[in-house]
Amino acid sequence: MTSLQNLNFEKVNAIYQKYFSLSYLGKDITDKFACIALTCNITSALRKKGKKVTCYDILLQIGKDYPDLTKNTFLKSLGAICEDFMYGCDTFPDFGIPSKEMPKTVKKILDNYCPF
Repeated sequence: MTSLQNLNFEKVNAIYQKYFSLSYLGKDITDKFACIALTCNITSALRKKGKKVTCYDILLQIGKDYPDLTKNTFLKSLGAICEDFMYGCDTFPDFGIPSKEMPKTVKKILDNYCPF
């Protein structure tokens, strides 16, 4: 694998866009942040209860009715992004959304996903 330092920005950006872009997930950046933060919040709460779950596991449960392609690409990359955002953090914004409503809110945001 090529070292990141040996790649120009355009190449790094192309890799990111191909594998980790959130594409169109709403008109407001707050939607993207909320999707990530709420997914992290749900995952963190379950881990604190001793559950061995990943953000990807949570996203698969929320998006259980999505096509396999979406589950195996978009939700997988979003899960990796959420895990990265969680690293070293203990608290996550809840945007005033009660914990029981968080999965529904994430689903509502994810339903706006458009891959192009």
